[in-house]
Amino acid sequence: MATPATTASVPVAPGAAGLGFRALFAAAIGVIVAQIGMVSVLQGLGIAGWGFIAALAIAFALALANALAYAEMSLMMPSAGSLSSFAEAALGNFPAILLVFAGYITPAIFGLPAELILVDQIVSQALPLGLPPFTWAVGLVVVFAVLNMLGTDVFARVQTALAFIVLVFLVVTGAAALAGGGASPLPGGRDAAMAAMAQDTMVLGIVALAFWIFMGVEFVTPLVTEARDARRDLPRAMVLGLIAIFVAQLVFVAGAVAFVPRQQLASSPTPHLDFVVAVFGPNAKLAFAALALIASASLINTVLAAVPRMLWGMAMNGQVFPLFKQMHATRGTPMVAIAFVAALPLVGLAWSGGDVNAILPLMIAASVAWLFAYIMAQVSLIVLRVRYPQMTRPFRVPGYPVVPVLAIIGMGVVVANCSPAPELTADIVKYTGIVLGVFAVVGAAWVKLVMKRGLFEPVAPR
Repeated sequence: MATPATTASVPVAPGAAGLGFRALFAAAIGVIVAQIGMVSVLQGLGIAGWGFIAALAIAFALALANALAYAEMSLMMPSAGSLSSFAEAALGNFPAILLVFAGYITPAIFGLPAELILVDQIVSQALPLGLPPFTWAVGLVVVFAVLNMLGTDVFARVQTALAFIVLVFLVVTGAAALAGGGASPLPGGRDAAMAAMAQDTMVLGIVALAFWIFMGVEFVTPLVTEARDARRDLPRAMVLGLIAIFVAQLVFVAGAVAFVPRQQLASSPTPHLDFVVAVFGPNAKLAFAALALIASASLINTVLAAVPRMLWGMAMNGQVFPLFKQMHATRGTPMVAIAFVAALPLVGLAWSGGDVNAILPLMIAASVAWLFAYIMAQVSLIVLRVRYPQMTRPFRVPGYPVVPVLAIIGMGVVVANCSPAPELTADIVKYTGIVLGVFAVVGAAWVKLVMKRGLFEPVAPR
């Protein structure tokens, strides 16, 4: 896939057992196998028809380019404590701050609320206990915030298994539907359903939504110093993880065609539940609710374990408020950063009013913010190649510089055409514009007034 720059090996963290390929693969797909991925592909299929398959392929190609870029940079700077280190070395502190806040803080405000709305809908339907709205959602956030502050990662031993279980669920559900079984296929049959998918198709306007299912694969890169053979396994874990997700979601959406009407796929807040019930019958609701609850809990736990530590690392570099340096007195966890990140989805939930109709614009807004971060990562790759040609690169992006340039152009086009319907445009622009604008102003002021550095003054790799 790439030519090695040297025979030098990537250091393994002292005391680390050495993570193998399977553990890295599970980490690469661990953030991706949440409910919002299932909803995004099914709603995208309903909105765009067969055009969504082309959109999914475009999103996959862009995600693959991003994975290769992160692989090169993380192996080039394996001791980097934060994903912001790449942009910091290439472009300066302001882009580094904006990369983390655009790619990891903003999606916590938009993407996680969509997940919380979904889990509340699914569990409330399966267990109608008459609880106040969003009790399950808020309870999940509070519980996992406390557990992370106490250093108790209840999913540490099972997240690998969970990622594979969700992946198998997608394939099995789609394959069962494609095999012609199922409790409630559409009355018109598969031919009529496929004909409906060929009408009023769309490609470009739905790529941002399709892109959502591939985002977060780079969460594996902070494990570079703990990998047994990072040079061999890290790029493979990300690339094969993306391929596995692409194939599983393709089977999943193909199976849905003959079981859920296209209009219902596009408009239902829980099209994945509709699909499961149509294939396995109403008795599957409870089992699916359990899977959905655990998947959402795993996503929230992963975010609360990873993003606060990014903020802590940035605080140690003087890039954010020193308050984020504060650790738990006995547990050694970044408790202030955890509390801050835990509050973000609750803010997003309140901002959206908990409206199920807000799920689609929330997901697209989160996708757009993440795309901005990925664009900055690709620019950082190019600048690092030019500025530090002598640095050891155990992995190199194949097809450089064509691949990163095409990725930047492609993602720019996707952002410019991110709204699949005119009525969604205002909400998408409002969500992303306000939040990214605030982060940009605060970040610029911080770099100039507190750090007293130039906005685009690069910092030599540490």
